[in-house]
Amino acid sequence: MASAAPPEVIGERVLDGVGWVRGPVANVFTFREGGRIYLVDSGFPHNASKVRLAFREAGLPLSSLTDILLTHQHPDHVGGAAYLRWVTHAKVSCHEMDAPTVEGKGPMMAPLFVRLFLSPQPVQVDRVLREGDQVGPFTVVWAPGHTLGSVAFYHPERKLLFCGDALVTSRRGAALARPFSNFDPDQAISSVEKLASLEVSAVFAGHGHPILSNGGRALREAAKKVSKRAEHRWWTLVGPEGHPETHPKPEPPPTPRSA
Repeated sequence: MASAAPPEVIGERVLDGVGWVRGPVANVFTFREGGRIYLVDSGFPHNASKVRLAFREAGLPLSSLTDILLTHQHPDHVGGAAYLRWVTHAKVSCHEMDAPTVEGKGPMMAPLFVRLFLSPQPVQVDRVLREGDQVGPFTVVWAPGHTLGSVAFYHPERKLLFCGDALVTSRRGAALARPFSNFDPDQAISSVEKLASLEVSAVFAGHGHPILSNGGRALREAAKKVSKRAEHRWWTLVGPEGHPETHPKPEPPPTPRSA
């Protein structure tokens, strides 16, 4: 008996079930599995129209979106979530340390120029995430540094990693974001090292072209490079994070636990 065809991809197809909605600044990804449709990050507010168009081109109503997974609190990743949640009633999830900012109740952890000129569109968080939580097929991997509540969403069965801004990617590989963009660059390095310990085939970052094969090798090479670059750790002493020694350090990769 012939196997069922993979579900229609929403957005530009990058892998079975994985779609890419390109933004002018940040990436938005869609993922379909088990009758649910996940949106990983939502871009700036105007990106919501691109998400709507991607659903229309896939022949699906926007209301079929079930989950909005936020990797961190920055406006280029959460800006469209408020509108999309309002229209679709999709559940919004983000880490407990970024949730207050996402809901408009806490300070933004971002470089000064971002805080001066951009502000997130507040959105209600329906599910607060912690290390090791399970969201559908994804395991939540806490990866602080870019912000204190940065997370990656890891699909262990398919070895897919949606890592937000813990890394930037290109066709040449993966790298740590520029030190000035990370709230705690020292934590950011530790998080890259942590992600590199996962078994990964494909990497989908918040900025740059996805890595669709040999993702684990790209992560290990990135971790090797940042571990040797003293300037990243030196920036921790003068960067925007204040007193990083007071912040919790990343834990080893989690053991998945059910919701």
